[in-house]
Amino acid sequence: MSGLLKSTPHIAERDFEHRHDAIERAILGVGNRVEIRVGCRGRHVRPGRGTEQDLNARARYRPRLSVKLATVNAVFDTVSRGPDYLLRWPRDLFVLEAKAILAAAHAAHGKSDWNSEVSLLLSEAFAADTPRNDFEGITEGTIWGSAPSSDPWEDLGTQSRSRQTDLKREFLEDLIAAAPKLTEQHTPRPYYSQRKTAAANPTPAVERDLDSAQRDWRSAVEDLQQRGYLGMVAPDPCVDDNYPGAFPDAILDALIEERIGKKNLWSPRPEAWDEETFFDLVEIFHDLVSRPRRRHFHSFNGCGWHYSAFTPRPAQALYGWSVNRLLARNGIGLRLATDGEDLGRLVHEVDEARADLVEAALATTDPDRRAVTAHAIALFRSRSAGVEDKRSACVALASLLEERRDLLKQELFSTDEGALFLIANKFAIRHRRADQHADYDSAYLDWIFWWFLSTVALIDKLLTSQASDPAISG
Repeated sequence: MSGLLKSTPHIAERDFEHRHDAIERAILGVGNRVEIRVGCRGRHVRPGRGTEQDLNARARYRPRLSVKLATVNAVFDTVSRGPDYLLRWPRDLFVLEAKAILAAAHAAHGKSDWNSEVSLLLSEAFAADTPRNDFEGITEGTIWGSAPSSDPWEDLGTQSRSRQTDLKREFLEDLIAAAPKLTEQHTPRPYYSQRKTAAANPTPAVERDLDSAQRDWRSAVEDLQQRGYLGMVAPDPCVDDNYPGAFPDAILDALIEERIGKKNLWSPRPEAWDEETFFDLVEIFHDLVSRPRRRHFHSFNGCGWHYSAFTPRPAQALYGWSVNRLLARNGIGLRLATDGEDLGRLVHEVDEARADLVEAALATTDPDRRAVTAHAIALFRSRSAGVEDKRSACVALASLLEERRDLLKQELFSTDEGALFLIANKFAIRHRRADQHADYDSAYLDWIFWWFLSTVALIDKLLTSQASDPAISG
């Protein structure tokens, strides 16, 4: 079964009478199959050894021990904890950020900074406090994830502090492994009225509501600002500073003006912006956000949290994910690009299948082909793309197909391969000759682009298969 912990933990207590609560916390926080060894009156009792007083004490605690063992023998599965381990973040983002923090675990061995980074991540990524509390509840007296020492009755007080960090690293590793089975908060099962609506109208149209989109976006940005995501470019002043400096909103106003030449767009916040300005702000804040991996609380005079160790990539991914959800919910028809050379810029929304195709085409390991593909995609999906931009995108993809024409002849029917280049050559895509056809609807370019892009992705897949299988590559 999958769970946070897969190996057999070993918990030892010097005095079960006074410290059984610690065992219970370890059980509830870890919940895996556990062995409990109990020492009495400050001395550990080995089987067949000890004074009569020790053995009597051990017998006296045996009923309570059996109750604990009955509880502990249940194997813990992360999925069974339901809302306790409900993800607030998208699953992939949590895994990537957790792995990044985990990579620093060795360098930060035994240091509190690494522990605080994980605690902050768990508090942000999960809807409930349980994952963070389970992590922070790991103590030197609670050991799991490794084989017992050569002396099974060894006093845990001799364990080094570094062992505690090992345990916490193992906790995070197992949580990453369990991530595919964790439920995401933003994808609840449909409720009654939604199920009825879906049965009658599987794809209901969403009415465009720019005012609602602006309100939702402003709330999302203000939430990120409160959690320190704008602290790298516009930090909150500290009461200990000799001078307060500019307030964050004033700094943000100045940054916005630098980029688009417009003043006072953020402070004071207007009820609404015009459409072009709103879209500018959506893109600008994508470039400004950065996730703080550390924070400390300054209690003096109500100063509050101070943030540090900023990193842009996870913040931009979280921002893009949040913004795209609210844009789709309000029928805007645009989304922030999450990959490619137009990363962080608004592009035309496409259905899920085409979005997956874009992701697959950009996954090529050839840097030159990826650059051409990314440029073609950026040209085509730009919200200001015209006929010439779309034609240029198709030309770029046609050049990639030409490079692998021999492979296409080998893998496709000859008529299919010929049709690809007939379209590119006869319909004013690659050249502008008098004998070419140019009097067709511009929507035809959409069909050509997606056909060419899917073929590019197919070629890259075939090349990958050939490289990994000597029998295919010959």
